[in-house]
Amino acid sequence: MKVAQDHSFSKRVSKQITFKEGASLNRPPLCEGEHFSFWQKRMKIFIQSIDPGARNAIVKGPFISSKEVNGELVPKEWDEMKDDEKRKVQDDKKTKNILNFGLSSNEFFHTTKCKSAKEI
Repeated sequence: MKVAQDHSFSKRVSKQITFKEGASLNRPPLCEGEHFSFWQKRMKIFIQSIDPGARNAIVKGPFISSKEVNGELVPKEWDEMKDDEKRKVQDDKKTKNILNFGLSSNEFFHTTKCKSAKEI
C-alpha cells in the first residue's frame, strides 16, 4: 500500500516539476521558491553524498572550537585548532556553500544575512 501511495505522489510531482538546473551529481538541486519539500529531500541526499559530516552543520549548527582563557570560553584561532576541529569548522562553511549554490538568485538574497548553514 505504501509503495502505491509513493508512486502516486511521484506521478503528481513529476508532472509539476521540471529540472532547469541541478539534476546532476556535481551540482546541488536548484530551489526556485516552489516545491520546497521536494527540493529539501533532494538537497539532504546531495549534501550527505558530498560529506556525511556536513549534515551535522545543518542539524546541530556550526562547530565552534573554543579554549578557556581567564575562566571564560573564547573561540580558538584557526592555527590553534587540531585537524579534526578544523574539519568540523569547515563542514559549516562547505554546507553553506552547497546550500547557496542550490538557491535561485531570488531565494539566495533571502539568506545573505544568515551566518550558518543551520540558519539558511
